[in-house]
Amino acid sequence: MKEDQPSMPDAEYRDEVLLPIGEVSSITGVNAVTLRAWQRRFGLVIPERTPKGHRLYTAENIKEIHEINAWLAKGVAISKVKPLLLSAAKSLPLEATQTEVTDIWTEQIAALTAALLAFNQHKLHQILDEAIGLYPFHLVKDKLLNPWLSHIDSLLVERLDAELVTAWLKSELLSRTGGRFVLAGQAHTARVVVITLCRNTQLSANAIRTNTLFSLILLLELAALRVSVIDLGEQVIGNLALLNGRLKVDALLVIPDASHSGSEQAEILDTLKQMAFPCCVIGPFAPMYTSLSTFAMPTVAALIDSVSPKSQASTRHQTVNLQQGV
Repeated sequence: MKEDQPSMPDAEYRDEVLLPIGEVSSITGVNAVTLRAWQRRFGLVIPERTPKGHRLYTAENIKEIHEINAWLAKGVAISKVKPLLLSAAKSLPLEATQTEVTDIWTEQIAALTAALLAFNQHKLHQILDEAIGLYPFHLVKDKLLNPWLSHIDSLLVERLDAELVTAWLKSELLSRTGGRFVLAGQAHTARVVVITLCRNTQLSANAIRTNTLFSLILLLELAALRVSVIDLGEQVIGNLALLNGRLKVDALLVIPDASHSGSEQAEILDTLKQMAFPCCVIGPFAPMYTSLSTFAMPTVAALIDSVSPKSQASTRHQTVNLQQGV
């Protein structure tokens, strides 16, 4: 038995603007897997159904999603959102909900750390699946992934098994980028190249690990955004120029290392200016290089939105309409 409302005859929904789940995901930032989980597990955001069973979302559904996102951003657990939407319980003291959810994220960070150090594959993915299946990715990134990997980065500084643990974690997280987040049946939003710059001189193990952990979050985020990724790993600066004109991509993401000299920064800047596609310098060490600030971008999501073929087509359509006075 379906958990949705009964399907509506064509005549009943033809006059109302109803959106498919893919468009709703783009509008709200909540992916289709999460929307289905909210509906199935918590009775939230119940869409209409076409006679053929396809989900269609109303303006009220989208409003509800925005309200849910607002509560999640305030620190309310998804399991506790429905009563707040249905009753006058919206006056619930925010301090109490924030404390409760802070404890939830803290517990998950501790559990992920324990699973990592024990090389417990099942537990690691179970925790990540639960979090990413129930919360928008940007929230998981800010509340769980970034704090967790920052904690791991500090924790591994003095450990003899630091390289081993990092390699295992990299293997496990990369295994997720090809399937779990790239949703079947949904077209890629963009195609990008990711390069981590390295120098001919040896970097410290700590700097290498910091960039590695960042790149893992980046690849997970790109997968969540349904971006097709060509990860070229570590490359010397000179190889950047050799890339130009050889790949058909929408953007290049460059992750600098911790100690580029002034001349190296100038070489990076000149090379990026000559690229045939948009370039963005990101990563934990990127803010150090003010000379490259021209290629900074507030968020990865903003970059992908600006370079995606769909977004560009929409912009061209709007421009034509304006020119035609539509």
